[in-house]
Amino acid sequence: MDDDWLMNRSAAGDPRAFEEIVRRYERRLARFAAGLLGGDDLAVDAVQEAFLRLWRGRGKFEACGKLSAYLYRLTHSTCIDIARRRRDDVDLTNAVDARAVDNTVAAAVDSAFVEAVAKAVLSLPDEQRVVFVLSCQEGLSYSEIAEVVGCPVGTVASRKRLAVQALRQVLAAWED
Repeated sequence: MDDDWLMNRSAAGDPRAFEEIVRRYERRLARFAAGLLGGDDLAVDAVQEAFLRLWRGRGKFEACGKLSAYLYRLTHSTCIDIARRRRDDVDLTNAVDARAVDNTVAAAVDSAFVEAVAKAVLSLPDEQRVVFVLSCQEGLSYSEIAEVVGCPVGTVASRKRLAVQALRQVLAAWED
């Protein structure tokens, strides 16, 4: 069952086909949204809203083998909407790995570094953050990212380069 077949079945009103789409993409989209919004709770909201938008527009969707890119675009759009509604600082406590940390100094430094990286990624301009998260976290190719964000591949490469430069500059204090 490929994505196109599932979307055609969903458009025909088959809820099980839509459930399969959700099962296939939910975790990836949640990671992506968490990388953009900095919190798992917000990410869950964004992904649920994206799937709701997909369900509502399922009859208009043209199945052409690009469902994943479409879902990333929907999720990105939903994240922007959520961020605009919030307008306040994003809670970063959930963006840091929720791993068990022992009481050693090394663990405290590691935790502080993870939080510093999360804050630095969230401080990137939206265009750079989206490209960085899709590339480094989701493992999408530049051409896939270009399809998701709707820009040329060269622009994707430029945005990632700028993001990496900015992160290096912000995290330079952690170089040791």
